[in-house]
Amino acid sequence: MWIIIIGYLVGSLLGGRLYGVLSGHDLATTGSKNTGARNAHRIGGVKAFLIVYGFDVLKTILVLQMSGLYFWETAFALTLGHIYPFWRIRAGGKGYAVFSGIIWAYDPWWFIGGLAILLLLIKLTGNSRETGLVMLTLLPLAAFGSLEDVIWAILIAIVITYHHVKEERT
Repeated sequence: MWIIIIGYLVGSLLGGRLYGVLSGHDLATTGSKNTGARNAHRIGGVKAFLIVYGFDVLKTILVLQMSGLYFWETAFALTLGHIYPFWRIRAGGKGYAVFSGIIWAYDPWWFIGGLAILLLLIKLTGNSRETGLVMLTLLPLAAFGSLEDVIWAILIAIVITYHHVKEERT
């Protein structure tokens, strides 16, 4: 069960903060003031996006590879840690990169298929923000077959969606 606590703590390590240390650009005070990959792209281009997104996805995959029977509980803890880091509760990311890491760790084929769908939707709509929310439906679909897995997947999707919608209003 210790892995769940590790999940929250590692979730609190944000790729956006790492990028800030490496580049001198504090994402929390520039652009949209969000520490996520989308704001990193806005501030520092593709390289910044890849650093932030890559770090957040990889931290998630690595911890979930060690989670054993506590996969979903650890995935939830990673999500909470990323959105509400222990060192500054309201200064986390929106959870999309962690979601990507969760779906990759659960089943890489769902990640690859989801990425293809995401890129197609962005090309058709020109909107990366809302198409990201559409992608949250993939996790419960990937988990289909086990009621417990589906419930955890829906809970994670709800937390990310709630945080996204709440951020939109402020």
